[in-house]
Amino acid sequence: MRVAATLLAAALVVLGITSRALAAPVTSARLALDAAATLGSGSPITDGWFSIVVRLENLGDERLDGTLEATSALTYVNGSAVVTRAPFSLAGKGLVSLELPVHGFAMSPPTVTVRALDARGRQLVEATLADPKSADPLLFDLSVPSRVLPALKNLDLAVARRTGLRGASGNAQLTVATPQLNPATGDPILPDRAPSYASVTVVLAKSETLARLSGPELTALTGWVMAGGALAIVVTRPEDLRGPLITALVGRPPEETRPADALRRGRDFLVMPDPATAPMPPSGGPPAPVLRRAAPGAAVAEELRGFTGGNLADSPWGASASYGLGEVHLLAFDATREPFVSDGWVQAELADLVRHAWQRTTTIALPLGQLPVDAASQREIRKQLDPNEGSRWAIVVATLLLLGYAVLAGPVTFHLAARRGRPLSALARLPIWAGGAMAAVVVLGVLAKGVRGRARELTLIEAGAGMSRGAATRFRGFYAGNADELTVRGTERESVLDVAGETEGTGRELVVDRDGARLERLRAKPWQTVMVREDGLAELGGGVSLLARPDGQVAVKNRAGRDLVGVLLALPSGGLVSFPRIADGALALSGDGHRVPSGLGAAAATPAPHRLDAARLTEYVEPAARGAGAAWAALEALASSDTDWWPERVPVLVGQLDGGDGRMTDSGLRIDKSRVLVRVVGFGGVE
Repeated sequence: MRVAATLLAAALVVLGITSRALAAPVTSARLALDAAATLGSGSPITDGWFSIVVRLENLGDERLDGTLEATSALTYVNGSAVVTRAPFSLAGKGLVSLELPVHGFAMSPPTVTVRALDARGRQLVEATLADPKSADPLLFDLSVPSRVLPALKNLDLAVARRTGLRGASGNAQLTVATPQLNPATGDPILPDRAPSYASVTVVLAKSETLARLSGPELTALTGWVMAGGALAIVVTRPEDLRGPLITALVGRPPEETRPADALRRGRDFLVMPDPATAPMPPSGGPPAPVLRRAAPGAAVAEELRGFTGGNLADSPWGASASYGLGEVHLLAFDATREPFVSDGWVQAELADLVRHAWQRTTTIALPLGQLPVDAASQREIRKQLDPNEGSRWAIVVATLLLLGYAVLAGPVTFHLAARRGRPLSALARLPIWAGGAMAAVVVLGVLAKGVRGRARELTLIEAGAGMSRGAATRFRGFYAGNADELTVRGTERESVLDVAGETEGTGRELVVDRDGARLERLRAKPWQTVMVREDGLAELGGGVSLLARPDGQVAVKNRAGRDLVGVLLALPSGGLVSFPRIADGALALSGDGHRVPSGLGAAAATPAPHRLDAARLTEYVEPAARGAGAAWAALEALASSDTDWWPERVPVLVGQLDGGDGRMTDSGLRIDKSRVLVRVVGFGGVE
């Protein structure tokens, strides 16, 4: 009976634990907690940054203060965890939603655990998020419930997963997700930082939903589009066309017009055949994509719309305009209601839009927030920031000093003592030689490493032509002579940051509050460089304009507020030209540049992407920007092999901003080297 009672009790305990793990929300006596990915439950997560929304409800009548803590970790790798903390304060029976940025890891999904702690650090409640999916294309539908989700979810797309991402083999599968809803207002809860959209391929939204956005949510969405995202808008109210958001995205208020005739005729779509009926390729793997024609049904064709104005141009999906590195699409059809949702042509158009957006991001070298923070390919970046890389000469000199000491303290000293007939007197001289050698090595170490800590920075800003802001990936190296803890703040409020590369033995916490994100309790071993990567946006003054001239030349207008040095300009007609310097405010014509021999950055085979070819680029940028060639090579090693550095039919400019980031200190350490590289793509701007 005693054994049976014990087994029954154990079974009840296990059942209770299991019920708690599966319950949503998880509750304690004082607090209820509900956590999910901001982009929706079941949404795919990149190896880079994403965010989670945590909903807290105070079950008591008394005020409850504490800390929310989210831990993203690989359970099988020690030291991989990143802990994000945010304070909370709840009145009695109060309810609040908080967003916490976290990140994944290279080639493996993380386990995300969320805990709520009281003011004394005692755990109140804990929950674990479901395992994330592979990094597949994601259509993020802001309409809840989503009408397109049943029609498009898990559809195979005629594109491959990107090289270097988790689950890169095989064809990509479309995922449709919807956001969490604010229980107080019913509005969708959207990321308040642009890097949190890293998993999204296309955002689908009604114009009336976008018109209600403001503050950090609006800034994050437009920043993500500027950095290379795709926004598909269903215009549900005519007044929204004159609203500030759409006006800013397309250049001026657009007008509704009749749709292009080509839309009603239909077109061929590249799709994946049904694997059950398609013949298996001789080499195995998935079937090859096929062309399938579709046209809108009669009811859909009658309600199609067109738009004109600003930067808009007719596109297969309605009217489209570039915005920075991204695109804005005013859809010719309403993908949020019938009869459109059930129409096969509308479904094919949406899937093709996601396929197009997925493929065009290969023209971005470092997609915002997508690269894993622990990527091994960042080692070359570390070399650019580590002062030890420039003091290798000290090892050679120290070796020579020790060899000299060995010769003087051994054969030379004893030989001279023997010649004087006092061989034992050499023993009295050995401490002198040893002390001198030790002092020389110490002085050498001080000269090589210095006596004060310092910081270094390497930043890549990628922007559309003429844009005043761009996507920024910042690498910040901290080199200190002691083990004091550092606090590293994000450059801008919407930035996210963490220790990059190998993190074993480097403790830190990512703290998020209304002022932005910061790393606290960052500690490393003395005289070793800690590298922090920050993903966000950066100001680029008035931007760098790339303008088409009637005579076929490309004009470069530098309005960035600083001189551009070590400039290379790829022409849409093919070929490259270089400029040693383009002063701030100056206008440079491509015909005045130095012609670079053909073949630089050429694709290995059509239609392979164009390589940066930093090894050959060095000789053209190094005279004006010393060290820029090695920096570009480090970035090329970090970028995906799918990256098309020199896309065709548009100009591309790469160069360095003279003067770096303009700051003198970083986290209390003197900055002794700051390098800001820029990459500008496309036509745009003003002269």
